[in-house]
Amino acid sequence: MEDYTKQAYDLMKTLFQQGRKEGAISSKYTDEFLLLYFQCLVEGFSQPHIYQQALAYTKEWSEVVLKGFAP
Repeated sequence: MEDYTKQAYDLMKTLFQQGRKEGAISSKYTDEFLLLYFQCLVEGFSQPHIYQQALAYTKEWSEVVLKGFAP
């Protein structure tokens, strides 16, 4: 399962890089933030480990909710 998760994260990071090159994703959003964002969508904020990590990204989270990832 760990191998599958690593492969999935690597693939997502590749897609994020491609999205930045194509102008679909703003470069101000780090891979770490984007992975956390998608993890939150899947698991939700009810998980304590996600909530604690997300606190550091309050500004980015608000922007993405309101505007999306585009520059």
